[in-house]
Amino acid sequence: MDSKEIVQKGYDLFANGDMVGFMNMLHDDFVFVYPGDKHPFSGTHNKEGFQQQLMKVPDLWSNFQVTVESMISEGDKVFINTKATADGMDTIFGHYMEVKDDKLLKFVAYDDTLSMFNAMKK
Repeated sequence: MDSKEIVQKGYDLFANGDMVGFMNMLHDDFVFVYPGDKHPFSGTHNKEGFQQQLMKVPDLWSNFQVTVESMISEGDKVFINTKATADGMDTIFGHYMEVKDDKLLKFVAYDDTLSMFNAMKK
């Protein structure tokens, strides 16, 4: 598989609720970066920290979904344009990923934080 196919597989596993399969797609040295300091996901997280962030999703947003609309890649680097929806949210996210050893190594999220905040369960 090339880098885009590996990234797509990760999104497919996440969309299908296969969190075990999704977490197995992450490299042991995986890093998740969520810019800023006010969002519930903000910070730099390792594989276990990323899993803890994902576990927050159902408590924060109802019917949260991320769907790949397009990808561009250069070698092991992939940028993904996604459609992100939840109750009260319909927006786009930009995600940057790096692949190593056929696993996801790095994920930097460039999400629409205002739309996410406005759709959060209060």
